[in-house]
Amino acid sequence: MRVLYLTLILTIILNSISAQDQNPVEDQSPEDFLKDEELIDEENKEVMESMMIWKLTEELDLKVEQADKFFPRFRQHRKEVDILKNEERSLGKSLNENMKNKKRLTGSEVNKIIKESTVLRKKMADLEEKFLLESGKILDPNQQAKLGFFKHKMMKNMKGKMKRHRGKKGGKKARRGKNKKRGYWD
Repeated sequence: MRVLYLTLILTIILNSISAQDQNPVEDQSPEDFLKDEELIDEENKEVMESMMIWKLTEELDLKVEQADKFFPRFRQHRKEVDILKNEERSLGKSLNENMKNKKRLTGSEVNKIIKESTVLRKKMADLEEKFLLESGKILDPNQQAKLGFFKHKMMKNMKGKMKRHRGKKGGKKARRGKNKKRGYWD
């Protein structure tokens, strides 16, 4: 049964990734990319959250009582982090708009945005720390340690799957050419 769920979820994710490949990022303006990213986030948010909950349950080997206590806190934590991420995105959008409307930004404008962005990232790190430490009230130490590395491990696995998928379709490396070096932003 778990294999069926995993296959279904991976199929949905790979289909959404292949749909993204039809409109390559290199050919998009930053505004188009941000719009696409927002649509992808909205469409796949529920699927990704379901997959994450399923993987967390499996990875942490949660008991029913633990899951009943853990996942409401986990969802609340995700909402709080999403709010901060949205604030950071809006900072990026405002910076992009400022660059579009003005030929030159002042140093104070750039410094202000850098400071605001840094403050938001610090808040996200603090939220993550608080969540992980408080999870010790529900999880045993081994589960708590696994939770601490879960996000990194999951993102690494997803990145690898996306690279393999892109490689099958003739992704970035195939377009770059055999002996060409990567550019600064590649």
